[in-house]
Amino acid sequence: MMYAPHFLMIGAGGRNVGKTEFACHVIRNQAAQRLVFGVKITVIRENEGGGCPRGGQGCGVCGSLDRDFILTEETCNAGNKDTARMKAAGAAGVFWLRVRQVHIDKGLTALINAIPTGACVVCESNSARLALEPGTFLVIRAAGSEAIKASCAAVIAEADRILVFDGKGWDFSPERCSFEQGVWRVPALASAVVLAGGKSSRMGSDKALLIFRGKPLFCHILDQLAPLFDDVLVSAQDPEKYSFAGQRVVRDEQPNQGPLMGILSALQAATYDRLFVTACDIPLQPVLLIRSMLRKAAHADLVMPAGPEGRFEPLMAVYTRRLVPVIRAVIARGGRRMIDLFDEPEIKTVVVPLPETGGFGNLNTPEDYERALNP
Repeated sequence: MMYAPHFLMIGAGGRNVGKTEFACHVIRNQAAQRLVFGVKITVIRENEGGGCPRGGQGCGVCGSLDRDFILTEETCNAGNKDTARMKAAGAAGVFWLRVRQVHIDKGLTALINAIPTGACVVCESNSARLALEPGTFLVIRAAGSEAIKASCAAVIAEADRILVFDGKGWDFSPERCSFEQGVWRVPALASAVVLAGGKSSRMGSDKALLIFRGKPLFCHILDQLAPLFDDVLVSAQDPEKYSFAGQRVVRDEQPNQGPLMGILSALQAATYDRLFVTACDIPLQPVLLIRSMLRKAAHADLVMPAGPEGRFEPLMAVYTRRLVPVIRAVIARGGRRMIDLFDEPEIKTVVVPLPETGGFGNLNTPEDYERALNP
């Protein structure tokens, strides 16, 4: 799998769902601020034998490919071709990659190398998602239709968000697609919570309120989560202490019961079934890892990372609302530690590897805090 956080990939469940129009809206929004490129990827399966993957007579694209891949750049900004429309929308350049499925890595490498460093990319494709992990993958479906073409069915489980097109517009605005610090950020249909109810005994003062880059640490974390989630909460024993941030603060159902109680209370208060949980002492939130865990939570109760030595990170994880009765039962038996939850046999847990850069840089002591301020 190739990683391209600067790619926003847009797939479609069928035809005439406004996929290219959505891509053009995003390109127009970004072109005023930065260098943006448009991309269309057509993946050709060997068993298509020159026929059209959509059926019918087709356009001849598949049959005309006489090599591993062809990468062309659009030169015209007029007409109804998808690539021409993206160029007319303001893209600095638009590429069309036609590639045989068995050579997709070779074609994607050539495509990525053709795009200048620092540029963001708006890409149309379904099948390319099988070989490329973008910063965000959106799928657009038609309102009221359960039909979905095969190329989309193979990747729809990887979608960060599924949009619905009603014939006039989408249930999600293209303006909400933002590109920040080299990564596409689109709010997921999930909630997030910052756990700020700890005792901070090793730090000697409330870690959540430490000043980091000009603001309280938990506010710095909230700023990073805001582009990723529609619903962001703060979990705390004393809601008034953190209410100045303007986010919904959730009080523990029972005080002084540890992080399990904080997670339980947040799961019950969250708008969505998936809840990303982070401690208040992790200044830099790993965006791509968060996205990956949210996708995997569609088929799991708990998704959390672990390092090569096997150490789990339960306070940088995704929990689902299915865990509410399980956590409640654990607490009722006197369980307070996160490991008390992991021992429950009915929980479906998925463990993902930590990035090669290692841990998340938790601030546990004054020395940790000083190093974070002066890296």
